[in-house]
Amino acid sequence: MLSILWQVIAPIFALVGLGYAVQKRIGLDLPTLTRLNFWMFVPAFLWVHIFESTLDWSQLRAIFLHFAIFFPLLGLLAWFAALLVKPSNRLRRAITASVLFYNSGNYGVPVAQLAFPGQGLPLQIQAAIVMLQNVSNFSLGVFLIAGGRGEHPRETLKAVFKLPMIYVLVAAATMRHFALTPPVPLQTAVHWLSDALVPVAVTTLGAQMAGLKVPRPNPALALALGLRLIVAPILGFAVVKSLGLHGLLAQSLTLSTAFPTAVNSALLALEFDNEPEFAAAAVFYSTLFSVFSVSFVIWATRMGGL
Repeated sequence: MLSILWQVIAPIFALVGLGYAVQKRIGLDLPTLTRLNFWMFVPAFLWVHIFESTLDWSQLRAIFLHFAIFFPLLGLLAWFAALLVKPSNRLRRAITASVLFYNSGNYGVPVAQLAFPGQGLPLQIQAAIVMLQNVSNFSLGVFLIAGGRGEHPRETLKAVFKLPMIYVLVAAATMRHFALTPPVPLQTAVHWLSDALVPVAVTTLGAQMAGLKVPRPNPALALALGLRLIVAPILGFAVVKSLGLHGLLAQSLTLSTAFPTAVNSALLALEFDNEPEFAAAAVFYSTLFSVFSVSFVIWATRMGGL
């Protein structure tokens, strides 16, 4: 556990702390940093790890099937568990969103990279999860957080298809299928962008956290944190076992469910004015406590015979 904390989690929080300190000291242009991550670094990462992926169709099917089972089960569990704190409709939606949408990109990618050094499969799996989480967050997440006050569903659907991740996925999969190779200068440039994702994204996460207004913990927040950091990886593990998966694929999928609440959830909550302080607290505290919970999940997947 101490080795995992030192070798895997500590480097990430060193960059988070750096981003936090720089943001407090001089102030960074967060909208620009977020757009750089969203429109350049994440798409490049997806391209590299899908186009050069060694995943076969059985592994891809397992990843999508795991997500298709895990995601709605977790959503239902969060939706009904929220009743324990007698929330308003808006708070119930905020609790569910904070549990459903987790930081698979600028937290999950570096954790997967450090937890399984020298292994390509975990990063390829994480690339697929990043894509699935982004599409879900900016489609279902908008409906959930907006609480029925958002745009017409047709407009939300249009917004989903404006996401670069979808087109990168289709282009990379098509070129891989037909054994097409992009020009060397383009491929080199994309690799540079992909390699930049981890340091830029984690630093951006720290800068984003510096601007969050975080209230004190309360029962609703405690429930959300418990579901996100404890119940979610247990459920992810249960789905892995039910599908009969094992090895590095099973370990990576289980770990992919353990990450803290996505910053995008707080941004959407702010955009639609739906419990923004609660959403910010969920991001802050889940990221803070994930130091221990994610370390334990990494240890458990290694020791659990997956």
